[in-house]
Amino acid sequence: MTRAAVTRANGTGHVYAVDLVRVLTFAAVIAVHTVTTVNPPDSVPTGGAAMLLHFTREAFFALTAFVLVHRYRDKLPVRPFWRRRFLLVGAPYVIWSVIYSGLALITTPLPPTAALTRLGHNLLTGTAWYHLYFLVVTMQFYLLFPLFLRVLRAVAARRAGHWWLLGVTAVLQVGVDAGLHAAHPSGIAGKLLAYDGSFVGSYAFYLVLGGVAALHADRVQAWVRGHPAVVFGALVATGASAEAWYLHSVHGGSSPGAASDVFQPVMVPWCVAIITALFALGVAWSAQRGGGLGSRAVEISSDRSFGVFLVHPIVLWALPLGPLAWLSTQVSTLCSSVVAIAVTVMVSLLVVEVLRRSPLSMVLTGKRRTPHASPLPANSSASTPPIRLGAEAGVRR
Repeated sequence: MTRAAVTRANGTGHVYAVDLVRVLTFAAVIAVHTVTTVNPPDSVPTGGAAMLLHFTREAFFALTAFVLVHRYRDKLPVRPFWRRRFLLVGAPYVIWSVIYSGLALITTPLPPTAALTRLGHNLLTGTAWYHLYFLVVTMQFYLLFPLFLRVLRAVAARRAGHWWLLGVTAVLQVGVDAGLHAAHPSGIAGKLLAYDGSFVGSYAFYLVLGGVAALHADRVQAWVRGHPAVVFGALVATGASAEAWYLHSVHGGSSPGAASDVFQPVMVPWCVAIITALFALGVAWSAQRGGGLGSRAVEISSDRSFGVFLVHPIVLWALPLGPLAWLSTQVSTLCSSVVAIAVTVMVSLLVVEVLRRSPLSMVLTGKRRTPHASPLPANSSASTPPIRLGAEAGVRR
């Protein structure tokens, strides 16, 4: 049996392929946020790049379901599960909601009473900053996870049950995406629609996709390893279709932002294809991983990913205030975007490294404090048990 097929190495419930999937998806998170932040909102090339990068939230919801189902499929202690998960995500969510709500007051000052009211609203809706909605959805899924796991187990007892479940939820997802993309209601419905991304039901298919894949992890890994041409072909075909639909929408009068909306039916096959491709890359990497620099870098990056997710919007907020604003007038849009992405990654990692060594590491990064002796997780080497997956961090767009 190859190492890629060993999905429960050393009894930890850790799937090595997930490390690379998480790192690559977070790279796409920072890329889409950077591109859409430093470039004009009416830029057609920017919208085209965002169209292909808009798989990230779906990928992370599938990844979250995969990790949780894989880890708890045999036994789920509900109360300890809720206690641990809500601590790992809930505490950072509250702290960073306060931080980002305060940051917003720099550009939009409010009286104290109004500021506190806005903070309460932000905490309830995940709107303190554009990425925190994901933590609200994650906590909704944590709350529903015992029922979710029970349904998956019940469906597994029926012949072809999981195929039927995937098919039904895929059709529902297409309908949800079509409805959210086309709907322009007024009144209360219009106000509620503004929070469509903060509702767990908006991502039902991807959660089911991740959960079903976890129950058949060995078979899924074997399939992606045995069908690389199919995986690559689907990636190219669905990516081309997504870009063609984007250009059709722009030429039809839609703004680049609306045309690259994450909630539209054409995104469903693209998201499935790229999630599969990323998992295939993760499986290939896990089969070859060892104790070398590359493997250690992936494991370290995966371990820091949730902190980077929480921190990087502050870096993006500050970038236009510094030399990047001047640089963007001197070089092409592509070059300035690449530089901005690189700077955001490096600065965010440095900030997270500092936070991980502070007494506030748990509430600021969702991870225990890192010993000062080494930047590596204590269990990151190939010869020791792998790190457990803590907070399943996410992404906007």
